[in-house]
Amino acid sequence: MTLRYALLGLLTRKPQTGYELYQTFKQQLIYVWSSTHSQIYKELNRMEEEGWIAFQWIYQEGSPNKKQYTITHEGEKKLVEWIVHEKNQPLKMKDQFLIKASSFSIISKDEAIHLLQEVKQREWEVYVQTEKWKAETFPNTPSHEKTGEFITAEFGIRYAKMYVDWCEWAIEVISHMDE
Repeated sequence: MTLRYALLGLLTRKPQTGYELYQTFKQQLIYVWSSTHSQIYKELNRMEEEGWIAFQWIYQEGSPNKKQYTITHEGEKKLVEWIVHEKNQPLKMKDQFLIKASSFSIISKDEAIHLLQEVKQREWEVYVQTEKWKAETFPNTPSHEKTGEFITAEFGIRYAKMYVDWCEWAIEVISHMDE
């Protein structure tokens, strides 16, 4: 259910196609929620049926036509209701790498360190790209209507940095362990 509210929130910023929503979702909400392309389109169809969003066709010469979605008054009402009244659930982290790390005792120190270095590099790239996007998108303190984008981007930056720091710590710990 949270996916629909994430999509509604993105549509409060501007009308977008399904593809644009998917790209924006990947760029801005990747740290807080994961979703596939097909899940997004299924949710858009459901929300359109429920009257939470509407679309208009964008006609393209030489390419397939596409739908551009906008949030309806009913969708805005549902989003506000969810933000204000829905109880926040405890964090449910699903991190495949942490599941792997919990079983590092069955692989060699070198293999574990190699895997940690790969994840550290991945998260460093995420950190750098998110910092760059935030600096380009928000050269100054944002207006109230951009608050959500701004604070969630900062969460992503801090999360990626924390992951890099954790990888460095884990590499150091494993490096000094006895086999």
